[in-house]
Amino acid sequence: MPTVAKTIGKVKGDVRRDQIMRATLKIIARKGVSSLTTAALAREVGMSEANLYRHFRNKDDIFMATITQVREMIQENLKKVLAGSTDPVLILKRFFALQVQLMEENGGITRLMFSEELHVHQHLREKILDTMYTVSEKLASLLKDGQKAGVIRKDIDTVTTVLMFMAMIQGLAFRWSLGGFSFSLGKEAAKTWKNFEKLITIKKTASRRIA
Repeated sequence: MPTVAKTIGKVKGDVRRDQIMRATLKIIARKGVSSLTTAALAREVGMSEANLYRHFRNKDDIFMATITQVREMIQENLKKVLAGSTDPVLILKRFFALQVQLMEENGGITRLMFSEELHVHQHLREKILDTMYTVSEKLASLLKDGQKAGVIRKDIDTVTTVLMFMAMIQGLAFRWSLGGFSFSLGKEAAKTWKNFEKLITIKKTASRRIA
């Protein structure tokens, strides 16, 4: 049985790891992936590089942990919206809003997702692809439910529509990042969603609002 001291030590270690991962995204948001060094991370978190290596083996390990954390955030967003409603269109709308909020609050996510670092490391790519496939399957299932319920057009392909949905988020985030985070991602996203909803829904559902 673990002692109280060991339990406290683990909690402190988990907190430190979380701080390091959040600092990783902050540095990437400000200066890009190429500027992420263990020295910069240590300064951001307020610890020595030696202490940094007590929590992570190397920079690649930090990237993997950060990608895993982002993945968990996305999964939590999906879990939250699924628990909050049975309306397929409203679930999609809320998930879209939460994903945009996640990007806006963590600008480093966008720059990490489009970075060479992610694309040249297979194990990092696989983490993201696995999440995308899982989310895509669930969203496609939601669209099919909406078609059966008569709230989503039956003449649209659900798989292609999910790709459009995800591309909206990625496209908005990419333009926002290229623009130096100079405009409100949330406001642009609201306009984009309004247009998307009109394209996929039968007219009577087009007036939904995020509760």
